[in-house]
Amino acid sequence: MNISIQVSQGLNAVGLIAASSRLGPMPTTRLARQLGLCLSSTEIVVKRLKTGGLLHSHRGPGGGYQLQRHVSQISVWDVVSCFDGIKPPEADVHQSPEGDATLALATQLDQRVREYLEDYPLMDVLQHLRAHEIDDQQFERTNAGFRLKPLQRFGPPIAPSWVFDLAKFVRTAHV
Repeated sequence: MNISIQVSQGLNAVGLIAASSRLGPMPTTRLARQLGLCLSSTEIVVKRLKTGGLLHSHRGPGGGYQLQRHVSQISVWDVVSCFDGIKPPEADVHQSPEGDATLALATQLDQRVREYLEDYPLMDVLQHLRAHEIDDQQFERTNAGFRLKPLQRFGPPIAPSWVFDLAKFVRTAHV
């Protein structure tokens, strides 16, 4: 069984939101920066988690996303089911006894995986994720709306700007 990239991004997003819950709602921009994703990809992940009933949003200044339930009440399957991470096996068009047996085995395997993930608490996964320290001061500095360069200090010219200023430059330099 393969877990899709979006499922692992969803697990990371839920982990980061849970870790920052003491600071209040997590804005999408901060979540995107910590996940290493662009803003639109992060919004897709968050939308799926919100549709799945794991997150709720707060609008306006100081807004962002928070978990709807405590992290101890969320299983790994709750996150996986928000995405189409595990697809059920499909029946073969050309049915044969071997194909039917393989399909039954794959269906049983998927059922066992689902049961395992339903019983696997998300807290156990979050212990294995990297610990992200959230530096709000650095976030404020890096998220400034404008970054202005310092003004240049103008002084006397070091050299003439073009050939016809050479005579003026030589006169002012020697005076």
